[in-house]
Amino acid sequence: MSTMLQADAPGRPATKTRDRHITSVGKALRLLSAFRDITPPVGVSELARRSGLPKSTAFRFLADLEEVGFVERDGADYRLGVSLFELGSRIPVCRPNGLRDSAMHDLSKLHARTGLSAHLGILEGTDVVHVAKVNHSTQTLPGHLCPGSRRPATCSALGKAILAFSRKDVVREVVEAGLERRTRYSITEVPRLLRELTKVRETGLAHESEESVLGLIGVAAPIMLEGRAVGAVGVTLRAPAAPTARIVGEVRAAARSISQRHGDLLYEMF
Repeated sequence: MSTMLQADAPGRPATKTRDRHITSVGKALRLLSAFRDITPPVGVSELARRSGLPKSTAFRFLADLEEVGFVERDGADYRLGVSLFELGSRIPVCRPNGLRDSAMHDLSKLHARTGLSAHLGILEGTDVVHVAKVNHSTQTLPGHLCPGSRRPATCSALGKAILAFSRKDVVREVVEAGLERRTRYSITEVPRLLRELTKVRETGLAHESEESVLGLIGVAAPIMLEGRAVGAVGVTLRAPAAPTARIVGEVRAAARSISQRHGDLLYEMF
């Protein structure tokens, strides 16, 4: 792993001024981040372009990442390795009695009762990250909302459900980062976002109407713990369909049940 622990060779020109001060660890993390929102396997040239690194640098660091199992070779291309799955499975939300563990029974029941894709999400920075999903293998929807998918929280029913019941400083961080436009329906005006979050607090439900992906509709409810949202659960369907009263009721029931179950499990741990 020598190249990951050493700086670039003296005199090596940087492709961008800001790259001159990026550490070796930073470059390796850039390469891993380049796999986001892309279908592997991926070639070195594409990974170099997405990470902003010279191709030769990307090739050297990929060799080190392969050595420790963070990436794997697929011919001349690369995909993420099993070692990353091992690490990811150790984050709190995925551990025994973590939120995903608490939610899976009700998530499966929500899918069975609605026939729709059921999702569990948490807030990470300004994004919502999907940590679990239950659906039919034959069901196809616009976008690729699998576990690990990341979307701007303001463009997602899951994200808005969490933001509405988060601290003011959390909402402020999202607003100050700028409201990303994913489609022509995305909310990009702060007053409009704040009005929508107020409505979510009043109703306990958040809606998404083609705001992250064209053709995708969603409805979600927060998973509450001690007055704050620790996640959200919801379903997605293809536009122009709209969630019926029955579907909305099932989402509400799932959120309540997960909140109760998760709180009980955490209480038992202490």
